[in-house]
Amino acid sequence: MRNFFLTLIALALAAIFVAAGLMGGPGQNLETSLMARVAEIRAERLGLAPVLAVVTQLGGAWVTLGVSGAAALWLMLRRMPGLALLLTTTVLVERLMVDSLKEWIGRPRPPLEPALSHSLAFPSGHSANSMTAFLATALIACPRPYRRQAAVAAVGISLVVGLTRIGLGVHWPSDVVGGWALGLLGVGAALLIGERSGLLRLEPQHEIVGRHRLPPSEDEPA
Repeated sequence: MRNFFLTLIALALAAIFVAAGLMGGPGQNLETSLMARVAEIRAERLGLAPVLAVVTQLGGAWVTLGVSGAAALWLMLRRMPGLALLLTTTVLVERLMVDSLKEWIGRPRPPLEPALSHSLAFPSGHSANSMTAFLATALIACPRPYRRQAAVAAVGISLVVGLTRIGLGVHWPSDVVGGWALGLLGVGAALLIGERSGLLRLEPQHEIVGRHRLPPSEDEPA
């Protein structure tokens, strides 16, 4: 039953990603009108754009790679190289997929802020990268007692980052939705690989052993 439910979630996310890629962008009147309204709001509230520009950096490469890289290093220090490799691979592969999909789909950015448009639009890299890096870090590297809170915080930060991309006028809403969906799919794939390989199943056992303070040789995951 659990596998069936997870399969439905994965299919739903995939459908959302495809729909956002096919039906969104410059040819969609609703999105065009929305982005025009967002530009009007920025013009009316001159202090908004600088704030959004700061917050959006949470989804940038320095932060996402820094957080996941620090978490991978922490896992290595805890003698969990398998989990460190899983986290690192998840984040890097997802980033490569985003860049490849941008080039393949070729959707232009909104025309409202041409000075900020340095690449193609779909999917939003900030949205996808923040969702993958923060959520994967929370679910793979965070200690179990704090994992749920960390996951909620990770999703929340990614949602805020995505909204800033719309607020700044550098992405269509469908770019952001597609990025979130892709990020969630990437994390789901990582968790599936972790479970099938035994990495994530062995982690609770490792934590129990650690709490009983057995010798270092016995405190290592198999």
